[in-house]
Formats: sequence, C-alpha cells, structure tokens
Amino acid sequence: MSGRKLPGLPKLPKLPKLPVLPKPPRVSDLLTATLAAWPEERISFGALVDATQGRGFGALVVLVSLPCLIPLPVGFSGPLFGGMLCLMAAQMMFGFDHPWLPGWMRRVSMTRESAERFVHRIDPWLHRLERLCHPTWPVVLARNGQRIIGGFLFLTGVALALPVPLTNIPIALVMIGYGVGLMERDGRLLVAMVIATISICVSFGLLTDQIVVQIRAFLG
Repeated sequence: MSGRKLPGLPKLPKLPKLPVLPKPPRVSDLLTATLAAWPEERISFGALVDATQGRGFGALVVLVSLPCLIPLPVGFSGPLFGGMLCLMAAQMMFGFDHPWLPGWMRRVSMTRESAERFVHRIDPWLHRLERLCHPTWPVVLARNGQRIIGGFLFLTGVALALPVPLTNIPIALVMIGYGVGLMERDGRLLVAMVIATISICVSFGLLTDQIVVQIRAFLG
C-alpha cells in the first residue's frame, strides 16, 4: 500500500478574470462639461439634474447644496432649496429607488457663471471626500437604513428652510457630506452626517427664541 500512488485530484478549471469596470465619471466633471457647453446665460436646475446621468439621491443632494453656498439674503434660498431637500428626503423615507422632482422645481434657474464658480469651488473638496470614501457599513445603505438617513435629511432640509442668518453654508457642507456618502455608499460618512444633523438641531433648539423672531420678521 505504501508504494501505491493515490489517484490525482481533478484540476479545477480556472475561473475567467472579470473585467475591471471603469469608474463612472465624477459628478463635478459631468456638471463642468454641461456648463461649458451650455449656450445660454442661465441654466435650469432640471438641466443640471439631467447632467448627473441618473446618479440617484446622492448627486441630487450635492446639486441642491450648490445654490446654498451663494451668499444670498436671508430667507431667499433656504426655504426653496430646503423644500427641495425635504421632498427628496421624504422619497427616501418612503422607499423610492430614484428621486423625482416636479416641473416647477426643474424650472428653477441660476446664472451659468454662478453655477460654474461654485462647482469649481467645491470640486477639490468633493475630490478629497471621494478619495477618502469607500463602501463601508452596508447596513446603513440597506432599505431600512436608507429610510432613517432620509429622516435625518428631512430634518436637515427643515433647518435649511428656517430663515436663520449664517446657517446656509454650514448646512450645505453637511448636505455635500450626505450626497458623497450616498454616491460612494460610505456608511461611516453618513453616520457622521447624522451626528452633524443632530448637532444642528440641538443648536437650533437652543436658539429657539431668536429663530422665532427671525421667522416673524421674515413673514412681516
């Protein structure tokens, strides 16, 4: 028996190598190309949405944050884009797979120069975030997790809609974090943005009296 050779095991067939799929173009690159080719002085929000090539809620959240980085008078951009964010967040809470915007929101426009300036301004930050992000904590991006993220995005939209001075830009930066986290499926970044939203809500709670005064002043 000792000199008898055991029959060799059959060789397993080699699995074919899966092709490496190219990474889709960055959202800021798509926006830059669209703005460079846009022939008119103003560009609609719907055209910018179409430029993202169906990237879902994440790209749309980043888009909504762009006008909020423009230093406009209190009560101008916050209610409008806060309402947009609340609409998208509600769709996430109800389990929509893709965002939907009504026609009047798609027709909201801004100057092409302003859009180009702010896409250029946030591009380095987006690039750094995208390099640091990678898919983590998939439970956060599961169906129920996405509903919870939608709830905190809704709170962020309510905070943005309130006419409180000097809050649009910090909230817009949190929105960009949510958008990149959704696009890159980075659960850790999304949890960090949830903590940021809670901090914003607590801060607004401590400033309730001032917020009421601002709302009354805004409503006349």
